[in-house]
Amino acid sequence: MCTNPGMTSQASVPSGVDAGSSAPARPGAPLAPPETLASALSNDERIARLRAMVGASNPVVRPFTDAIRAVVFEKYDRYVLPLVQATWPSVLREPFGKKLRFLACNLYASAPYTVLFCAPKPPLPIALAVRAGDGLRLPSAALSRAGALAVRLLGRVSLEQEHRRIILISAFIAAIDHAFDHCMEGIAPLERERRIKGLLAGTWDPREEPDHEKRAPLALTRALQVAMADGITGVDELVFDAALARVIEWVESEVKGMTGVPDPRGLGHRLAGVEGTIDGLVFPVHAWAGEGARQWMYGVSMYTQMIDDWIDFEDDSRDIRTTPVITGAWTFEAIEEKWRETVAGIEALARDGGATGEPYVAFLRDAYVAMINEVMEAMIVGLAA
Repeated sequence: MCTNPGMTSQASVPSGVDAGSSAPARPGAPLAPPETLASALSNDERIARLRAMVGASNPVVRPFTDAIRAVVFEKYDRYVLPLVQATWPSVLREPFGKKLRFLACNLYASAPYTVLFCAPKPPLPIALAVRAGDGLRLPSAALSRAGALAVRLLGRVSLEQEHRRIILISAFIAAIDHAFDHCMEGIAPLERERRIKGLLAGTWDPREEPDHEKRAPLALTRALQVAMADGITGVDELVFDAALARVIEWVESEVKGMTGVPDPRGLGHRLAGVEGTIDGLVFPVHAWAGEGARQWMYGVSMYTQMIDDWIDFEDDSRDIRTTPVITGAWTFEAIEEKWRETVAGIEALARDGGATGEPYVAFLRDAYVAMINEVMEAMIVGLAA
């Protein structure tokens, strides 16, 4: 097992002091409460802490979240499934086929739809539901039904191009991550970088990979990228190109992590992937998503990365690449602080979008909690890891 040279065997470190540091506290200063390292807890204890932190989902929001899922699943079957069948049909009988669908539909695609419900000027079906529900101070159950109706109308009669782009880019994010991690085993990191960059630029043909089991995921990744880019012009093209540049940045950061290049931020080169994922997901809804929405999504993406690393502590400890959880940078308290920040963020987005009543703000907060619980439970069983 590879460990960070600065780690200690202690169960906790004082707040504000790096693990392994011998720097004394200022004379007379009160001692900060200890921070909890992952190494101090069993796997079950770490998971129990996460569940307690997030809390139980409010079942009242289920019609709303189910409606989002229904729209996303329908778009997946329409736009992604044909590409899977053409490039990698065997995956439909494999565990990753289920995982690809979950990651695209349940994890990534949820964020752009959430942003639409917080936008100052959302699409008409959403605007009608939001303004009526907020203005009438409807209870959560009624808001959930109204939101579900708005999502279904949106899925049937409006923004088909945006629906298509949301699901394609969501599937692309899942596919390229899988391709980098599982289709280039035994290949040197710099060669992985060359191939993935070539794949994205269209200068490296995945058919050069002799192993079909590795070739097919690469072909799917390229097919999703080509489909995403189809018909993009003007401002949309500029936003898309900027998002694709973040993918390149993510590839380069992954290689740095694999080759032991220190991350000056102490985040294990996680930031490029955290923010690049969001820049991709913002692209389809950039006309409605302001900078506040982007920053909130950055926070949510960072939080999900933190809990993923917290859950995977044992597995990651056996890898050659370190993580901020292993080094002690991401303690339970740091994760808890990020969670509170994202909850406050969704409430602020709702108010910035024009919500004046607490019931609507609470409804969006509960919907966010429900979606995070779903993703977290999937991480625990390995479906979203």
